[in-house]
Amino acid sequence: MFSVYGRMTALSGRRDELINVLLDGFRAGGDGSGLLTYSINTVVDDPDAIWLTQLWIDKDAHDATTRSEPVAAVTRRLPQLLARQPEGLYGHAVHVHGQTAES
Repeated sequence: MFSVYGRMTALSGRRDELINVLLDGFRAGGDGSGLLTYSINTVVDDPDAIWLTQLWIDKDAHDATTRSEPVAAVTRRLPQLLARQPEGLYGHAVHVHGQTAES
């Protein structure tokens, strides 16, 4: 499984709008996208920041979905909401819900 971790900081007071755009992006990917789960988390000591986690069946599913036109159209709405460049990391899930991922 392929994992994505990111931190985004919205322009002051626009965090909820950023979250809504991210949700639109996940919906735009559709049910068969290969996205197993995602989480959007607020940050206790930063009212404009969020942490985002995603778990995909594999990198190919991630790449195909994020490059699709419906998702790309939503992604183009993000820069106007961001105070700075997003930070992120990619990885491979090792242990998920009591299951050990195959290498």
